[in-house]
Amino acid sequence: MTNQVAMITREEILARLDDPSLLLVNVMPKQTFADGHIPRSLNLPLSEVEGKARQFFTDIGREIVIYCGGPT
Repeated sequence: MTNQVAMITREEILARLDDPSLLLVNVMPKQTFADGHIPRSLNLPLSEVEGKARQFFTDIGREIVIYCGGPT
């Protein structure tokens, strides 16, 4: 298993929205997520990452994109 961190552009994310191997995670507070987020993304507020990360990241082979903003 490798732990790689790479950057991905907004355009790359939008082009892969239908890719089931990509897990999009928004770490903004719940209200900010409710106000706007990238389609198909899950909300895991940064303050909850430590306690809930194992629930969200169960498939170690899946590519994960973590972001902290809306679909602007």
